[in-house]
Amino acid sequence: MNSVLALQHHLSELERVGAKINSTNLTGDIDVEFIQKLMNRFAECGQGISEEVQNFSMHLQDAQARAESVAQEVSRQAEVFKIRRDEQNEKLEQFRLLGERVGEINAAISLFRRPPGQGFTDEDRAALASNIPGLQGQLAALITELQDLRNSARGSRMRALERNAESLAQSLQAVQAKLRDLIP
Repeated sequence: MNSVLALQHHLSELERVGAKINSTNLTGDIDVEFIQKLMNRFAECGQGISEEVQNFSMHLQDAQARAESVAQEVSRQAEVFKIRRDEQNEKLEQFRLLGERVGEINAAISLFRRPPGQGFTDEDRAALASNIPGLQGQLAALITELQDLRNSARGSRMRALERNAESLAQSLQAVQAKLRDLIP
């Protein structure tokens, strides 16, 4: 900023001295010492402008180098962010797919629910009993996958996903316990 102000000052002075020199009639009676002082001052202003342009150029180069350094750091952070976002999206997609599988198991279990007052026939009980081991196996596999996802989310510091996976695993464990109670 100082370079710009100094440059402006030298330029203004150069224009003022230059205007005096140019407005002087040098073909008539002149004060040689005065004109020599103006010429010297004009040269000093020109030198000052040259120095301030160099200073300003150095400041611009420094600013450019600093901006490039910051841009490189931001670029590195952007890459880290992209990796983190991709990891998060991958885990969220994994959770979504597990949720779909939970929905399928829930639909299979709901086939065996009866409205109040309606009991199970022997045929219903036999069908339920034959499907329970398969459902328990699916539930056990889902619980394990959810616990793995929870641990992975914990390691990646994805707290919301960690809590959601834990909650869903606990819900499935409760369903698993109810299914065990249904086995005669």
